[in-house]
Amino acid sequence: MVRFINKSPNSFEIFTKAAAKLSTSGNIFNYVNAGHHMTTYKRDDVGVKNFFAENVTDVPLNITTESIETTVSPTPTISELCLNHSQLVSQALQRQDYWAMRMVDAAGKPSSNILSGGLMWLGSYDECLEIKVVADHNNITYRFDGQYCKVYIVPQGELSKILPKIKPFVIFACSSVYLLNRHVRMNVYTFQAQSVIQLGVCVPDSCSATDTWLLVNNVLPAISDALLAWPGECIAPDQPFDTRAIIVLVVLSVFMAVMAIGTAYDVLLIQWPRWKETKTISENSEEIAVEVDEKAPLLDNQKKKIPENQPGLIGDLLLAFSIYTNGAKLFNTKQNKDILTCINGIRFISMTWVILGHTYSMPLQMSDNMVSFFPKMIKRWTFGAIANATVSVDTFFTLSGCLLTYLVMKELKKKNGRLNWGMFYFHRFWRLTPPYMLVLMVYVSLFHYTGSGPNWPNDGPEKNHCEKAWYYNLLYINNFFDDKENQCMLWSWYLACDMQFFVLSPLIILPLYFFPIVGFGIMMVFLLGTWIATGVISSHYEIYPKVFTGDGTHFNKIYFRSYCRMGPYLVGMFTGYLLYRTRCNIRISKYWNLLGWGIATGVSLAVLYGLYDDMNGERLSTEMSALYNTVHRTVWGACVAWVIFACATGYGGFVNVILSWKGFIPLSRLTYMAYLVHIIIMMHYIMSYQRMFHLTDSEYPPSPHRKKQDITTHYQIYQFLGNLGLSYMAAFVTTLAFESPMMGLERVIFKKEERKR
Repeated sequence: MVRFINKSPNSFEIFTKAAAKLSTSGNIFNYVNAGHHMTTYKRDDVGVKNFFAENVTDVPLNITTESIETTVSPTPTISELCLNHSQLVSQALQRQDYWAMRMVDAAGKPSSNILSGGLMWLGSYDECLEIKVVADHNNITYRFDGQYCKVYIVPQGELSKILPKIKPFVIFACSSVYLLNRHVRMNVYTFQAQSVIQLGVCVPDSCSATDTWLLVNNVLPAISDALLAWPGECIAPDQPFDTRAIIVLVVLSVFMAVMAIGTAYDVLLIQWPRWKETKTISENSEEIAVEVDEKAPLLDNQKKKIPENQPGLIGDLLLAFSIYTNGAKLFNTKQNKDILTCINGIRFISMTWVILGHTYSMPLQMSDNMVSFFPKMIKRWTFGAIANATVSVDTFFTLSGCLLTYLVMKELKKKNGRLNWGMFYFHRFWRLTPPYMLVLMVYVSLFHYTGSGPNWPNDGPEKNHCEKAWYYNLLYINNFFDDKENQCMLWSWYLACDMQFFVLSPLIILPLYFFPIVGFGIMMVFLLGTWIATGVISSHYEIYPKVFTGDGTHFNKIYFRSYCRMGPYLVGMFTGYLLYRTRCNIRISKYWNLLGWGIATGVSLAVLYGLYDDMNGERLSTEMSALYNTVHRTVWGACVAWVIFACATGYGGFVNVILSWKGFIPLSRLTYMAYLVHIIIMMHYIMSYQRMFHLTDSEYPPSPHRKKQDITTHYQIYQFLGNLGLSYMAAFVTTLAFESPMMGLERVIFKKEERKR
């Protein structure tokens, strides 16, 4: 701060004066009462859409006075009713009426830490909505309530150079894109820095977003000629359900009813007779045990006496929705001997890593110290595990390729090289798509009814409720679209990539099975293709290898594109083939085993922490950046593949013991739904938060500036644990409601077909 004052004393004076005047939000109503001439209109005659584009939150990135354009009238004016109510507020302020003072008190005001990113002056949302007014003016009784609106103020000239440019460099959480873009309209992948102040204002509910903008804009010239307002939106706390929401609620009600009926049928007609008969046999066995030898085959007799009720087709369909049966399968920790047990632990740990990375990235756009917090964090070498957390997704790609190849190879051997490829694709599509689409349906249709707050989206987080985009998700091609109108659940790009790899996998698996050399050749062609594509794109666009801190080009040119992400999947396929050929039984000397673990550990640490200098100013050259972007994900996949291979072949040691812990089995089964819902859980919390976040972190060793040598645990740790717990709780519910029933229905349908044959 001292350096800033000494370097730019005039700019600092402009800044302090503007901030001080902006804190007097009552100027809005005082200006109205000062008798300034204003042309009014009736809101019934002229709608807001006549003045502006359809989305009133569309704000140009570089706003100047010349850039303001209206669609019909060059001089929009305040509505008559809003003006009258605003005059009442102004008069009540002069009388110091309590309700009027609360309206001013509820308005946003400049806070500290502005130069570090505190540009969201939200005010008190709840206080504004609590205001109910009945007042007389010119022998007319007016009734109105407080309404919370936001206006966006863009500094111009010298002032724009002072305030921090909030650059959305943390967009790998996708909803961070939304949080910023909703307030400052920009293309999702046009990441330009811009200083925009979000000002919360409490106005009468007769005022529209346009009215509020005009009220604020009338005040700004008296404060500073370096401030320009742009219309925001007024938050609607209680919205009636639309047709879309009603339909979704009916669908959910049907699901709940079928689950209740299925569970009752299961417990009363299937499980209860078994429990009763088992109890009877157990009691009889105790009596018989007194009279017969201890070696009598009591267990065999018990099994023969327990009746097996065989439900019909309707019964099987109901059982597919049984919470009891699906819950028992979910928590069952028994696995076949040939299952790669270490994958359960790797899958769960990778999911926690994804949530940890999003815990750090998503609140940044809503924090008051982003400009100072993040540079401080990246100076810690340990932060590399967060800054490069995106490789956690490459772990999933590696696991997917490994499991697919390993299981399909075994199935091909079992059936002499034959496979029902129609069922191969159908099973995958049915396994992923119904729960995916059901979550999307509930999220898009009901999310915006579940909360409120100054940052709460009136129409939901997704553009136009995904009306133009949902079928791209259904077809798993949504990762190829950059336009926000063609995007829905942006974080589902991973599912699109994984499905595309799955569709292409037989082109590698079949040659590997019948002609291994040809199969390896095709695999290398795919690998070289993805490397060349990534390298060329990275060099052409000069993309630096900083996904977490880059300018966003990395995302839409490389990160979301399947042709740049196939490397780890191919490594996983190679690993699965090796495990199949060796039958998970291979002899490795202790020295080679230690060497393998040493190389895997060293290389993985280099991937995570090797960009420390690059993130702190010593940028890699374009060529080195292209090399890193090209190979680091494949190399990470190879490190994960070694862990799988070593654990599966008996050389994992304590690592295999940890990763194969049976407690990971049910958690691993929840991972798919946890991935789908965790962003929704986090968005709900962030968007309903009524203050800016102040980001802190544990600091070890303690700062020398601290008097007490203590170690404190702050926001991110608590938030991470909360996000993790809530995400898996939601995943448990959605698994029982959506995923497990769909898998049960598939078993019922194809079991009946097999019986007919």
